[in-house]
Amino acid sequence: METINMKLIKILVVAFGILFCASSFAADPAPLAMLKSTSSQMLHELDRHIGNLKHNDKLVYDLVNRVLVPHFELVSMSRAVVGRDYWQKATSSTQEQFIKEFTSYVIRTYSSALQSYDGETIKFYPIRGGISDRVQIDSDLLLKNGPPIQMQYRLIQQGGRWLIYDFSVDGVSIIKNYNSQFAGTLRQGGLEVLVQKLHANNARR
Repeated sequence: METINMKLIKILVVAFGILFCASSFAADPAPLAMLKSTSSQMLHELDRHIGNLKHNDKLVYDLVNRVLVPHFELVSMSRAVVGRDYWQKATSSTQEQFIKEFTSYVIRTYSSALQSYDGETIKFYPIRGGISDRVQIDSDLLLKNGPPIQMQYRLIQQGGRWLIYDFSVDGVSIIKNYNSQFAGTLRQGGLEVLVQKLHANNARR
């Protein structure tokens, strides 16, 4: 299984695992407040377990699964990563298996990258325009050395909750990144073969 750009993954993980440049978010619009709250919670957990992060894979895996995963719209992400044609050709059982294996794959990738956290900070910007059922939130990842890295989060409202369905780093979408990574396997064997490869990859970790 090919490895996704780890620099990109580290940036995406850091963007959730750090303290943002704001002291309060109670008055923020709901989607922005969710992002800030999630960042705050992740930072708290990182600080609480900082001495064990590099030596306890299960701890980091559980942390990502508990703090970050509930804020992602995994069905939409999975369908977009695969592409409409491959998704529609697959059985509902295969689709469900892919969501499960893809989620585990992403968690494990994020868990590895999370161990590289080095005190970066992030600045969120106010939401432009009105808020409907979809919204984009811009931010800058502030590095210790080097220019800021632009990031965009795309969220959708479902059942009264705001969930992330895609996000970009310097204009590179995480959905497109995974889509490119899986394209060869999908062409060769469809979604069933991709599920098998993801399962084998997850089992080895």
